[in-house]
Amino acid sequence: MSYLLKVSKKLFPVVLLIASSVAFGEKLEVAATSITIPDPIQEPKRQHSNSHVLTITENKRLEASIALDAMNRLAVVNDRIVNIFGDEGTFVVQTDEHTGQVFIKPTAENGDKPLSITLITENGVTQDLTLNPTKLTATTLILKPSQAKYNSPAEGLLPGFAARNQTLQDQWIQVMKQAVLGELAVVETRMLPKARKVTGFNLGYEKSYQAGSLFVQVWTIKNSSKVPQELQEQSFFKDGDLALSLAKRLLQPNEKTFVYVLRDV
Repeated sequence: MSYLLKVSKKLFPVVLLIASSVAFGEKLEVAATSITIPDPIQEPKRQHSNSHVLTITENKRLEASIALDAMNRLAVVNDRIVNIFGDEGTFVVQTDEHTGQVFIKPTAENGDKPLSITLITENGVTQDLTLNPTKLTATTLILKPSQAKYNSPAEGLLPGFAARNQTLQDQWIQVMKQAVLGELAVVETRMLPKARKVTGFNLGYEKSYQAGSLFVQVWTIKNSSKVPQELQEQSFFKDGDLALSLAKRLLQPNEKTFVYVLRDV
């Protein structure tokens, strides 16, 4: 059975097609409901990604590169950073008390010399970091516990994402919403996903987001025909897909949109 869920905010509709673990031959059964997300959905802009995910290792100093001339974001999965220590005068830091994230930038006096810092979280995690200032755009570093510490396979990479009391489908919806809003870490893939082919459309792979053991692939869809075409979720659904989210339902000739595809590792 599949569930069709409409996610809407004003004039920015997105449709999710959620596949359950039970299949009924070739027949597709659909039930409709709706939920609301907090912000308008915007199609993502193509840009170089500087998001990195590090696994917390308290007995080891982790190393990563950060931007030399921009504020860099540090966040811990399902936790909050409450203290950050380092040599005085080597960096400036701003904190977001609501989310527990911090933003850090090397000082002009420090330049491109490595920063040695230690952060402590609300849950008592202590992590040493060596940050190497480089000529990059602003960087996001997300620290996550080892996979064994996840309460469910779908726990996300955002502070405050709690999936303990959610159903599996609720977790999928939450992850898809975060991907559509650009709130997940972009991950580099060694191998490009298998090409997707749908008659009348050209599909191109853009990038992938990660949330625990789940990945959200972002694909562009172009109407390659000479007439307007309505997008049907079933046409884009492939084996192994857990959920689909279409940014737009009707495409004019040569017009493009995005489809978000949720898959497991």
